[in-house]
Amino acid sequence: KWPIRHGIVEDWDLMERFMEQVIFKYLRAEPEDHYFLLTEPPLNTPENREYTAEIMFESFNVPGLYIAVQAVLALAASWTSRQVGERTLTGTVIDSGDGVTHVIPVAEGYVIGSCIKHIPIAGRDITYFTQQLLREREVGIPPEQSLETAKAVKERFSYVCPDLVKEFNKYDTDGSKWIKQYTGVNAISKKEFTIDVGYERFLGPEIFFHPEFANPDFTQPISEVVDEV
Repeated sequence: KWPIRHGIVEDWDLMERFMEQVIFKYLRAEPEDHYFLLTEPPLNTPENREYTAEIMFESFNVPGLYIAVQAVLALAASWTSRQVGERTLTGTVIDSGDGVTHVIPVAEGYVIGSCIKHIPIAGRDITYFTQQLLREREVGIPPEQSLETAKAVKERFSYVCPDLVKEFNKYDTDGSKWIKQYTGVNAISKKEFTIDVGYERFLGPEIFFHPEFANPDFTQPISEVVDEV
């Protein structure tokens, strides 16, 4: 079960347990001794923001909290790039997470809410599409590990190609140069299994530019959405 769906918290009890794991198990921090910066999606409701603050102050006793929109922080983070000549908080941000993608215009640090575009395709959809592609071609993947394998393949091997037709030709002409191998361990038998990863490397992310591959209800490429914004 996921505490967050399409960027919005749906199960606050589960979300609080998730925060507890992050703070104590992974950060290994005492929340009373630290100020916290949290991110939120665009158009997050005031009620959700209040719930978040309530958990942080009442459950974890943090001394201070700041909640910022992810897109604004992304623009600020771009200042560290050598290619950025002028430090500005004005720009268009493509914010793609696990469950949702937003195209967000920001002017002088303020999100222009009326112009935000929502795209119902994100990282999880790439994983599902990669899983589907692997199922159709690779028979050696344990069924109960197909999603885990697809996620690992996506994170390790996927990339965005500039030309889909040329990319297919590259693999068909010299497959040994481009095809990768993924090795996993069967959770039941503990034996290793190995699969070839070919077209899946670039077809997974391609759903942003050809969304009809994965979602017949949404057919607008991300490039068109950005142009509209």
